[in-house]
Amino acid sequence: MKNAVIYARYSSDNQTEQSIEGQVRVCKEYAEKNDFAIVNEYIDRAMTGTNDNRPAFQQMLLGSKKKGFEFVLVYKFDRFSRSRHDSAVNKAILKKNGVKVISATEQISDTPEGIILEGMLESFAEYYSAELSQKVKRGLKESRIKGKFTGGWTPYGYNVNDHKLTTNEEQANIVRLMFNEYLSGKRIKDVVLLLQDKGIKNNYGKDWTINSVSRILRNENYKGCVNADNTIYTNIFPAIVSEEIFNEVNSRLKVAKRTSAHHKTEVNYLLSGRLFCGKCGGLMTGDSGKGKQGTIYHYYKCFTKKRNKEHCNKKSIAKDYIEECVVKATQEFMQHTDLAAISKVVTEVYNKEIEKDSILESLQKQLQENNKKLENLLKAVENGIFNDTTNARMKELEFANKELQEKIANRQLLTIKPLKEEEMFYPISNRSKTLIIHLKMQSKGLLICL
Repeated sequence: MKNAVIYARYSSDNQTEQSIEGQVRVCKEYAEKNDFAIVNEYIDRAMTGTNDNRPAFQQMLLGSKKKGFEFVLVYKFDRFSRSRHDSAVNKAILKKNGVKVISATEQISDTPEGIILEGMLESFAEYYSAELSQKVKRGLKESRIKGKFTGGWTPYGYNVNDHKLTTNEEQANIVRLMFNEYLSGKRIKDVVLLLQDKGIKNNYGKDWTINSVSRILRNENYKGCVNADNTIYTNIFPAIVSEEIFNEVNSRLKVAKRTSAHHKTEVNYLLSGRLFCGKCGGLMTGDSGKGKQGTIYHYYKCFTKKRNKEHCNKKSIAKDYIEECVVKATQEFMQHTDLAAISKVVTEVYNKEIEKDSILESLQKQLQENNKKLENLLKAVENGIFNDTTNARMKELEFANKELQEKIANRQLLTIKPLKEEEMFYPISNRSKTLIIHLKMQSKGLLICL
């Protein structure tokens, strides 16, 4: 008997394991009829045939050097390759090792006519691949023109309904929080810690990381743009942040990237997110600049003015000066205000805050979405669509659900009771961060909310 191996391949996730089973079955039937002994099988799943960068294919080429088989059986020649160049090169490699490629469904003789026929079949395969690529590109372009989502994982902040993207407001608010926090002077690391403290997870039920937040901040989709094939589409993604905010954030990201690590200083803008322009009401954001002598100055600048100088003429104010003023004013406020009054304000704010447990709601929402995704995957499996990708995704969701269920259970065990004023009298609870103190500085045109 002659030793042979089977090579089988399918090219996309839309095809299934059944495609491989069918190819292998036909090849085995051919081998039995023609007295071949199958000594190995090489399978590539969801791998294109337009190049030879395929793991199992490369293993087969290496295996041919060991002289353990004389033939490679394929269902059709296009399973071996859809590129005439790659096909010729790799067949030459196999021929050098004493191995011949045979199609189980395309009977090609060893005559000169057979050589021409095999070449024509390979040409047709390459033509089909090129034509299919053009059709796919045309289809994608038409879908984008119509404002349709062309597939892939649903981006954080969006839902897909009938091939159209809609805003997931709960997640969109988290995206806006990321942009606003970074814009206020915080580092990406600070934004990540804030999300972790709030118990906010990504689409996979995992903690946000510096890289994942950075990708959000740099993703043009969030300002409503898609750049595909040198064309910009503005009708696919609903904008979650304005173009001005997106551009400002990315301008800062570029500056941060260019700055050498040894030039960076850890600057904590105490009033980030709490300082507002008294002239236009816009947010005053932390900023810095270098003087003529190389000295670095830190200050707060009106973001409205920064975007458009015509909309506000508020001058920037030195960071140390305004922060010192606020500290002194706060100390004076605390000294001359009855602690009972402070306790009352803090108690009201705290009790209002615990009426709605945003962390628990977020965890429950994530669990609900994961269960929906699992349900969809199970339906796909029932319809015969089961491969390594769906299996891995199901395991990932099940693991995430287990973690979420534990966190929800732990969260529910925390019985938070409303506070009484006498309990807050002394000391003031850590949750009094939202204590409101309005400090108006008329001469400087500022409003501070602490």
